[in-house]
Amino acid sequence: MEEKVLVKKDIEDIFSGFEKRQDEKLKGLEVRIDQKITGLEDRMDQKMTGLEVRIDQKMTGLEVRIDQKMTGLEERMDQKMTTLEVRVIDQFHIISEGLMDQIKLLAEGHDGVIDRLNGIDKRFDHMEKESERQHLETRALVKLSFSELDRRLTDLESQMKEMQEWRKQVGSRLTI
Repeated sequence: MEEKVLVKKDIEDIFSGFEKRQDEKLKGLEVRIDQKITGLEDRMDQKMTGLEVRIDQKMTGLEVRIDQKMTGLEERMDQKMTTLEVRVIDQFHIISEGLMDQIKLLAEGHDGVIDRLNGIDKRFDHMEKESERQHLETRALVKLSFSELDRRLTDLESQMKEMQEWRKQVGSRLTI
């Protein structure tokens, strides 16, 4: 048996053959991986497309249901607002009618008070005129009384002077 000695070139040839085989295997592996990734991407795209379609369908259904519910809610709110508006208007009419009746009663009472005040004014005017007349009459009577008293006082003073004169005359006659 002969021993074979490996030379550098032989080792390089072996390695180069090994590298080529490995490169071919790697290229094959890369191709298979690329094919698998492409297949995986295709399947993922299909699944994503299916998922998007299902999500779009569900969203469309959800939008339709939400629109229906919102429309129903709007209709109920409109009905309630209309009912409330009618009730408020009716209540306002009832209250305003009551207020009008009370205002009429107040106006009638006010007219009565005005009539009474006018009557009181007339009586007061009459009393004022009567008081003025009585005052003038009293002044006239007082003036007349003072005149009479003044005349009487003057008469008394005259009589007093006469009496004093008489007394002097009588006193002078008695002293003799």
